[in-house]
Amino acid sequence: MKKLALIGAVVSAIAFAADKPAMAPAADAKPMGGMMEGWTPRKVTKEDKKAVTDAMEAMHKDMMGGMAMDAMMSKYYSFPIFMMTDDKEGVVMTNMATAEQWKKMMEPNMKAMADNKEMHDQMAKMPKPKSDVFFLTDTMAVVTSKMQMPMGKEKMEVRNSMLMVNEGGAWKVKGEMEGGWGDMAKKQMEEMKKAEMAKPGTEMKPKADATQPMKK
Repeated sequence: MKKLALIGAVVSAIAFAADKPAMAPAADAKPMGGMMEGWTPRKVTKEDKKAVTDAMEAMHKDMMGGMAMDAMMSKYYSFPIFMMTDDKEGVVMTNMATAEQWKKMMEPNMKAMADNKEMHDQMAKMPKPKSDVFFLTDTMAVVTSKMQMPMGKEKMEVRNSMLMVNEGGAWKVKGEMEGGWGDMAKKQMEEMKKAEMAKPGTEMKPKADATQPMKK
């Protein structure tokens, strides 16, 4: 991927993980009874949009500045994360990626961008995206963005969305959605599978014939 906000290399299966809530329910929240039993309504009491966008900008700045992959993942991501994209035919693919899976998918592309000075400089000079932050609760927000991405001598409008959660006062990425990466994702997953098969000790070997020779 060309920059941190443009991430969509995903696999085509989805699994939901039971995460602990980022923060406890508000003191005045009362559980519902009857058919709604188990649901505790949450009120949005603080829409600090700047805190969310500042976290996203800091993430992009650190990525462009060459922050170590593991440090960036720990600081800005809440794993496992939800990922969604589609291919050129419009077929949607989703996945819940662990930290190990996400790193394996993204590290080669980020390294390639870091090694390409021209591409790196183009991305660093990109204007800020136009973003809208919608709070679901004080600890959950959805960010939708539109930006102009350089494609050679031309520019293309790119739209994406991020699911953000507040953990210990810090806003982190919990989900990434952007269209168009599906074909690359499928190719990348095929290569990853081949690489796994190529590990020493995992190659296919013929089974030894356990049949004993007949005595004459």
